[in-house]
Amino acid sequence: MNLLTLSLKDLRRRRTRSALTVVGVALAAATLFSLLSFNRGFRQSLQKEMSDSGIHMFVSTEGCPMEAASLALHGGEIPKFLPEDRVSAIRAAPNVRAITRVLIFSVPGEGKRIDLFYGADEEFPKLKPHWKLQGTWFTNEQSIVLGAEAARVEKRTVGDKVFFPEINAEFVVAGVLERTGSGDDGWFYIPLKTAQRLFKKENKLTGVGVSLTNVENIQQTKEALELIPDAYVVTAQQMMEQILKLVGSSKTLMFAVLGIALAIAVLGVMNTVLMSVMEKLREFGYMRCVGALPADIFKIVLGETVTLCLVGGLVGVVIGALGASLADQLIRGVLPYAPAGKLVVFDPSMLFLTLIVTVGMGALAGVYPSWKASRASPMEAIRNE
Repeated sequence: MNLLTLSLKDLRRRRTRSALTVVGVALAAATLFSLLSFNRGFRQSLQKEMSDSGIHMFVSTEGCPMEAASLALHGGEIPKFLPEDRVSAIRAAPNVRAITRVLIFSVPGEGKRIDLFYGADEEFPKLKPHWKLQGTWFTNEQSIVLGAEAARVEKRTVGDKVFFPEINAEFVVAGVLERTGSGDDGWFYIPLKTAQRLFKKENKLTGVGVSLTNVENIQQTKEALELIPDAYVVTAQQMMEQILKLVGSSKTLMFAVLGIALAIAVLGVMNTVLMSVMEKLREFGYMRCVGALPADIFKIVLGETVTLCLVGGLVGVVIGALGASLADQLIRGVLPYAPAGKLVVFDPSMLFLTLIVTVGMGALAGVYPSWKASRASPMEAIRNE
């Protein structure tokens, strides 16, 4: 009978205790697996959203980069507006391929719903080459294009009329955006001039999105745009950096909670194995009498501990994978900013890293109990007889 078999036999003898220990390790492993997967998924989702936005930089009035990032990606509102007469200077800047003027507003709708209106010009689709529309872009000032989610909520399709009592305006649906999986799906897109009239912001813009001919020359273009009066420029890279910085404190808190969970799991495993060792000291003494070396007993107990953690790690990975949607919702609830798309993305490297951590945790938790068992005295076992 080899040492691993002895370790497994000991675990089966105390099934309830072993099962409870595995559950504790599994919960810690599931938390670790979910947070590691979130760390990767958040960055991937943010990069995809930035890419899908079609905007390399955003020109607005002076404000913090986070405000501009929110405007470009999800349409947050700021109290200042950019005069429309700045557009010609923006268009004339070097390396500018295309621009789009936008005016963004959110209005309370029915119940607790918030209707998001995106006033866009005829050039807006050029910055969204990945978009697929059922129907067409605006055909007149009373046209509207619905995001996929907005169309689902309103239960409207191309050719239907939609009335918004909160702004006392009726539109005819010219197009419906096929689902993109991004924040674009939730918007009501209306002509810019119509938005300026309805919201009483004639000749004013929330900002101007800029697409570049050559992204490598982005700094040169940024410097040229910053010379325009009242213009504040934020690049896509700055948007990402500011968003990641904003989310950083929340991530630190989550990983601190993870550290506490892992520490509790280590102590739980150590307590379980130490109790088992104290119960079997006489048995270990007999094993010494028949020729077992201290190193053999050390390996038996350490194998028992590592096995508990390995099984707990595997169970935790399964729990984390099955609970991905729940973890996604919970994480979104604590983040100050969350891009559209999946925040929790799994890959094999996260699985292996989780198992390595849990096995290492088992090895750490098993060192003292294993050392204690290896010091079992043969004379004590014989004397007790």
